[in-house]
Amino acid sequence: MSIAFLRQSRRTFLPVFLSVALAACSGPMTPPGSIDDETTVSSIDPVDTTDSTPSTYAAPDNAIQETTDSTDYLDTPNLANRESQPLPKIDEEPLPKIDEEPLQQSSIPGDGVNMDTALGVQQPTSLAEEQSVDIAEGNATQPVVDGIGTDNLTERAPTRVATDQSLDFNDASSADQITMPSKRRNVDEETQVAFIPRTSDPTEEADGFAEMTSADRACRSELERMGVKFQELPPISNGRSCGIAHPIKVTGFRGGIQLKPAATLNCSMTKLFAKWVKNELVPSSRYRYFSGIKTIHQMSSYSCRKMNSRSNNPWSEHAKGNAMDIGGFTLKNGKHIDVRKKSFFAFREKGLLKTVREDSCKYFTTVLGPGDAYHGDHFHFDLRARKRNYRHCSL
Repeated sequence: MSIAFLRQSRRTFLPVFLSVALAACSGPMTPPGSIDDETTVSSIDPVDTTDSTPSTYAAPDNAIQETTDSTDYLDTPNLANRESQPLPKIDEEPLPKIDEEPLQQSSIPGDGVNMDTALGVQQPTSLAEEQSVDIAEGNATQPVVDGIGTDNLTERAPTRVATDQSLDFNDASSADQITMPSKRRNVDEETQVAFIPRTSDPTEEADGFAEMTSADRACRSELERMGVKFQELPPISNGRSCGIAHPIKVTGFRGGIQLKPAATLNCSMTKLFAKWVKNELVPSSRYRYFSGIKTIHQMSSYSCRKMNSRSNNPWSEHAKGNAMDIGGFTLKNGKHIDVRKKSFFAFREKGLLKTVREDSCKYFTTVLGPGDAYHGDHFHFDLRARKRNYRHCSL
């Protein structure tokens, strides 16, 4: 019971005690020591921060009454106690002139100002003056009349200077004249012109343009050494973009290999194709089928057309006999191999076609098909020249 009473009394008297203590602390405080013989903080005198220097500006005694006086504040001493300089007055000095020299008023002549002379324009010549000059020179084309102003008017024939008169060189030099040569040439003189050889048949090429170069002759010698079966054809010209200067008709290769149908090509394309047959196609067929090549089936050689037979494309290499399309092969054992895309289980055929297709990039600059939209059933080989010797082989 006693413990509960103590707790209750503590809760009652504790707030009262704290209130009394705070009230006692809020009264005047006494410092621990004396300051200037005083014991309170209020005994400390405040420091005067105002400037004790008297101001140079003296206000009038009756400031309120003298507010209407006109005081020149420009001559008033500087309130900041600095050396004062009076400001210049607006009308004290005249403003400087833009042009120091005074303008001189020009006098206008009595007859006015001739602007043509001032601007350097030549005086125009009237028609009467021109006619008078012509009359004086004797070049007038209109009738000349004398006796104007009298009753006797007579016509005077003008004297004209001959314009077609030719002078000697020495006389012309002394007379300060130049004689122009006649534009008419003597038609009786013999005229020499360049001779261009012509033939009776306009479609044939002249003999002067059909001469074979040393490179062409060397290429044909190489074909004979490799055992290529071919024969010469007359020049082909089907316009500016189609034609072969020295075409050949290829029918077969060494080892009894036939090319069907016969292909019309240029010599460079024939030589590289023969090397591809000898070094790549024949060894691959013997390795996989133990049989050589009997026939190569070509689908296109020379053809005057554009790429992919589209009119907006560049001209095809077929138009120059520089390309050939191969559709298939026939082996000596009678097996026919089509170059079109094979099934999954045609391992030997796919291996042969893949090998000869990859190796063809060593001989030709363009290798296409099969598989795309325009070369789905054949190989396309050509020798198109590109920048930096680029080769396009879509393997």
